Amino acid sequence: MIQKKVLLLFLIIALPFKVSGALFSGKISDEKGRPVPYASVYIHELSTGVSADINGEFRISLKNGEYTCEVSSLGYKRERFTVKIDSGHYHRQIILKEEIYLLNDVTFKGRGEDRALSVMRRAIAKAPFHRQQVRSYESAVYTKGTMKITKIPAILKLQAGKKKTGLVLNKLFMIESGAEIIYNYPDNYLETIRAVSSTIPSEIDPGSMSGVIRASVYNREFFGKLSPLAPNAFNYYRFIYEGISNESDRIINKIRIVPKKGDSKLISGHIYIQDNIWNVSYLEFSTKEAGVTMDVKISFNEVKSSVMVPTAYSVDVKVDILGINADGRYNSSITYNKVSLAESAPELPVALSESKELSSKEAKKIAAKTERAIRDSEVKNPKRDLEIKRDTTHKRIVDTLAKVRDSVYWADVRRLPLSHEEQLAYKASDSLKQEFKRVFDEDSVRKINRSTGNKILDKIFYDARFKIGKKITFGYGGLTRVVGDFNFIDGYTIGQNLYASYRINNNVLLELTPEIYYSTERDRLLWKADALFSYSPLRGGRFYLSVGNKSSDISNNPGVSPMVNSYASFLFGLNPVKFFNNRWIFAENRIDLANGLRINSGIKYQESSPLENGDVKSLFGDIPGPNTPDNIYGADVEEHRSLSLAASLSYTPEYYYRIRNGKKLYIKSRYPTFNLYWRGSLISPENGFSNYGLAGFSVSQRFSVGLYGAVLYNLDIGGFYKRTRVFLTDYRHFAASGIMVSENGFSGAFNLLDSYRLSTPESWVTFSAEYRTDYLLLNRLSFLNSLFLYEALHFKTLWLPDKKISHTEAGYSFGIKGLARVGIFAGFDGIDFKSTAFRIELPILSQLK
Repeated sequence: MIQKKVLLLFLIIALPFKVSGALFSGKISDEKGRPVPYASVYIHELSTGVSADINGEFRISLKNGEYTCEVSSLGYKRERFTVKIDSGHYHRQIILKEEIYLLNDVTFKGRGEDRALSVMRRAIAKAPFHRQQVRSYESAVYTKGTMKITKIPAILKLQAGKKKTGLVLNKLFMIESGAEIIYNYPDNYLETIRAVSSTIPSEIDPGSMSGVIRASVYNREFFGKLSPLAPNAFNYYRFIYEGISNESDRIINKIRIVPKKGDSKLISGHIYIQDNIWNVSYLEFSTKEAGVTMDVKISFNEVKSSVMVPTAYSVDVKVDILGINADGRYNSSITYNKVSLAESAPELPVALSESKELSSKEAKKIAAKTERAIRDSEVKNPKRDLEIKRDTTHKRIVDTLAKVRDSVYWADVRRLPLSHEEQLAYKASDSLKQEFKRVFDEDSVRKINRSTGNKILDKIFYDARFKIGKKITFGYGGLTRVVGDFNFIDGYTIGQNLYASYRINNNVLLELTPEIYYSTERDRLLWKADALFSYSPLRGGRFYLSVGNKSSDISNNPGVSPMVNSYASFLFGLNPVKFFNNRWIFAENRIDLANGLRINSGIKYQESSPLENGDVKSLFGDIPGPNTPDNIYGADVEEHRSLSLAASLSYTPEYYYRIRNGKKLYIKSRYPTFNLYWRGSLISPENGFSNYGLAGFSVSQRFSVGLYGAVLYNLDIGGFYKRTRVFLTDYRHFAASGIMVSENGFSGAFNLLDSYRLSTPESWVTFSAEYRTDYLLLNRLSFLNSLFLYEALHFKTLWLPDKKISHTEAGYSFGIKGLARVGIFAGFDGIDFKSTAFRIELPILSQLK
């Protein structure tokens, strides 16, 4: 992820060239002779914008003729002049004067209201109009990007190796391209790359640079952040009025954008709004996310009367991620050839922009009205397409001659001169690319993770796969899997897991995963063999078959994983998991009946018998408690057999999905998931067989609350309608853990409840809710504010109506996403306080298995 973020940022360039034809170049400075970096030069007759480089220099190839030029930069007055191009090279020194923004009431009709709010409400109300004003255009786009990695931490140097890091450290990588873009409303882009030149080795994918151009400040989301012109912007931004200026008889309002919470989902900077039309004329802002800071400047110019569009972009990038430092630059210049306008475009009601300064409640009400007005103004698709298609709105074509364009062609499209360092980087690019290929070819067989650096040792120690032809693969777990789980029933287990697969085609696969381990305490073999047949990839078809004979958790809904139980037992003498001897054969089939409608059905034969702890102790000599579950019904494992069926039917309305490599992957829905489930005995010929039936219903959902929060909830109601012979392994178990550490306990399991205490053969109601947010307590402190840190409030309750017993937990947690969380929880029996506990959740443990 870190490498992708760094290398995705813009990179390489072309040949030194010999200029032919007329060339207009210049240098833009302030009154003291200092260069004005990234100033914008707009040529009205061509509807083209050029962004100067960091030294204030620019260049553009022009045909003979007379052109009206407008030079602008934030903080300076626009300079407008005419140039006459006949032949040869025309160079001009351009001086920009500092702009002074004056506080002036002339343009405001109201009195006593905050000027910034007045301007921004009008601009937000007008945003749908400006978003839909241009229906189509054809443009020529020149982009240039550079990136230099200046620091790599020692640990990464050791991991990647001296050769690899030497190839990227302090090397300037560059990329430039000339493209044609055809746009059609609302967001369809056809991009044709006519020329591209790069010093980036083929082993590195720099990504597409055109995504910057496709971002619009008039959309709700802008550069992946909440736009200051979004309908609910007042909830998240403060706007400060800093004055007005007069630019070519246009009154421009300067507004400072201040995030209320300094979050990575927001931007900060300045937006310049033109009076009366309420469109954007300049935009400069910063974004910060996961160690990447971007400073962006966008110039807007008039391509038609009262039609302002972006004509030049400049972006500075600074990277500081876990000791990796890098600097990047990006510039883009756009020439608009054909621009077609809508006959009419919607606006929000002006009344939305007329109120006085807003309270928080009023701001939310305004935002809700605005959202409804926008939805009403947009054309809705009568038939909803639930497939989220990749790049369906952006088609990219690369001209066959793009990589072989000569210097004459580049002289016409290039908008920025090459610096001395860039020319040197080009000259060294061929040798650098050859060295990259050699080093990466040598390293292609090494594993990125868990590698000893030796190919033979890797296959001995770690999971290894061996292909036998195109369709068959064999593998084993390696020496790291020789020692299996530890518990006080089996003691140490020694063995191996194996793997075999047969690929019928790209999306139809048969996998076999047998394992066999020897129990040192029971002096017997523990084994199981699983087979998985994946079929019908667009319907998620999966047939699963499992057979085995080993020690198993009494709970069929465990809250403590075997890995956590092994460490708790081996190090601390705990035995949170209670075991029984399990012999089984199980078959299950899962498949979609329709989009979002899934059916699972399975049959299982099982023979169960009780087990007792062996004569084994923990690492420090601790003797565990007995292998007897604590259950309010007094149930324990009895020897019995069972033949049962299980079925469930789940449905999620309007479930959006993607197709990846021929497979259907569900992504999101704004509706809950509803689930009906049933489990019961198939036959019960004698007293030693289970004889029961249960049914239940659950509903679960996750939905966003504002920009920062999300709510997750789950309601489960069910009961046994038949209880002739119900053994403990047949009970309805609830995921629970009474120990400090878990892999995934905060969201799905009770944290202050023994795993078996409230397991029931009767009826139950459970409800859990979690509120996650980036801003609750700790993240409000500036020194703890982090993209990775999030906080949560938890509530869980379990009610057994027949016993009139309830258990409730409430708690608070915070942590780093995907790595670790810590929390404090309070438990209640009914309304009586029971206990408090500190808990640690380490989901990263699941990646170490």
